[in-house]
Amino acid sequence: MRSTSRAVAGFILLLGAALAIAAVGFFLISARFENNQSAGGRGGGFFGSQEPSYTVDLKVFEAQDFTPIITGFGLITAGRTAELRPRVSGLLATSAPTLVEGVFIAKGDPLFTVDPFEFELAVKEAEIALSDARVRLETAQADLSVEVAALALAEDQLALSLDDLNRQRQLLEREVVSAAAVDNAKNATLTARSSVDARRGGVARAEAAIPTATLAVERASLNLERAQRNLQNTTLTAPFDGLAQNVSFALGRQVSSNDILARLVDLSQLELRFQLSDEQLGGLISASGNRDALRGLPITLSWDVGSQVLTYAAKIDRTAVAIAENQGGIDIFARLQGVTPDTVPPVGAFMAYNLSEPKVRGAFAVPAEAVSPSGEMFAVDENNRITVFKVEIERRVGETTLVAGEAVKPGATYVARRFIQLGEGTKVNPNRPEVPEAEAEVAGAGAGAGQTGGIPEDDPLTLDATQQNCLRNLIASADSLPDGARERIAAAIDQGTIENPERLKGMQSRTGLDIDSCFPAPTVAAAAPMGDPGGFPTGDGPIDLTPEQQACLIEAVENSSLPDMPKGFIIPALERGTISDPSRMAGLKERAGIDLDSCFPPSLPVAG
Repeated sequence: MRSTSRAVAGFILLLGAALAIAAVGFFLISARFENNQSAGGRGGGFFGSQEPSYTVDLKVFEAQDFTPIITGFGLITAGRTAELRPRVSGLLATSAPTLVEGVFIAKGDPLFTVDPFEFELAVKEAEIALSDARVRLETAQADLSVEVAALALAEDQLALSLDDLNRQRQLLEREVVSAAAVDNAKNATLTARSSVDARRGGVARAEAAIPTATLAVERASLNLERAQRNLQNTTLTAPFDGLAQNVSFALGRQVSSNDILARLVDLSQLELRFQLSDEQLGGLISASGNRDALRGLPITLSWDVGSQVLTYAAKIDRTAVAIAENQGGIDIFARLQGVTPDTVPPVGAFMAYNLSEPKVRGAFAVPAEAVSPSGEMFAVDENNRITVFKVEIERRVGETTLVAGEAVKPGATYVARRFIQLGEGTKVNPNRPEVPEAEAEVAGAGAGAGQTGGIPEDDPLTLDATQQNCLRNLIASADSLPDGARERIAAAIDQGTIENPERLKGMQSRTGLDIDSCFPAPTVAAAAPMGDPGGFPTGDGPIDLTPEQQACLIEAVENSSLPDMPKGFIIPALERGTISDPSRMAGLKERAGIDLDSCFPPSLPVAG
């Protein structure tokens, strides 16, 4: 019974102790919760841990003239090329030593030669055939002359026979001759007439032979010209100035006109082919809708070759006549200017370009990363907390966005770069815009930052040891001061107090002593280092990536809507772990919608 009572008493004591501990814990938790609520409910947890604060940069809205710059990438293409084919079939006998890949070739330079032996024989045979045809023509012309002469003789004989027949008939009427004599005259006339007819047929045949012989001469002449042309075509020359490309042949090989031995790229016809979106095209052609307005617009090209960037100048030459289904805009062709054999870029080079649009007057231009796709921007209130306001997006141009709206006013500030941790009411540590020097002086004075230099206006003026020594040296070196005045001033300096500082200013103006130099402006202490606000860096120098940043960027590019060709250039550069030109990489945020900032999260300031 006694043991049972003791057990019950122990249980009651243990229960009481547990209830007391629970009450104390509940009191502590409630107090901490109330403190958190009084701080605005942003303690970061139930126990009210310290609220995080993010460093942001503020900028001021300024209305200014803005020239939009269109940036992007394109490919170098050949506007005109020539396929170098043999013009005749045969064995490839010789080739020019300069006919190698990438070498400049001038117009008219011989490139290669087909064995001319057979073609030389063909020329000689054609010359012989032409000579034979000409001899046949001369023979036909001579035969015609003979036949014409024979015809004239036969006609004369016929005339004599007709005269003799008439005479015999007259004699028969006089019964001087017999009828047989008349018959003999008739037979002679018929014979003469038959001879004339035969000679006329010979003349006709001789005349018909002349055109045939003439055509034979012309045919032989054509064959000779063809043979001579084939002989000339055994050597191929460059049709224009250009660079050799796709050179592929072997001497001694049997070739024909179907074989492409090389290509020639015209240096004066190199072009950059790129695309403009509908919005970009509309900004360039304005309301006229005339695409010819693009012709002649200057473009600057840059080719990243690793250790350096090569630049080229170009002018827009024309636009494409059709838009493919898988394209997001219209193709533009810009003709390169001033290309020489030493500076010519290779066909297929992937280049960046800059194209200036017409100037926009009185525009409010802000960084593109300061505006969300839906037109939201951030500002900071007097309590250093984020507020959200809406703007109208007029244009997006690369890393700049033109905005408008009621909240967009000259002098108003906004957060220069948004990141995921920011939202309505987020506590921030703002970097205010730079204040002009005059305003900084006034603000410094109001904040007790000290004077800007020169004799202070305090009445009386208390001197420190440094100021006393400086003034003693000045007074001692002033020969223009009377001895009595020097002694009075020295005594006041030794006391450490100047009752009327205005007298120092008057003495400075009368004697020319640089008394202001004894009262220099106090130096301003350097600000404490701020935390990294995060986001993709946009400096000039190369960026060394951490493994996490490298993996994040590669994944973002692979999953983006970029074409395969740009990915083939960007991903290998990221795999090397270094970005040589951050500004070009940052341009992908707008053009391809890649969230590069997420790979560079912000860091909080390090406590001192």
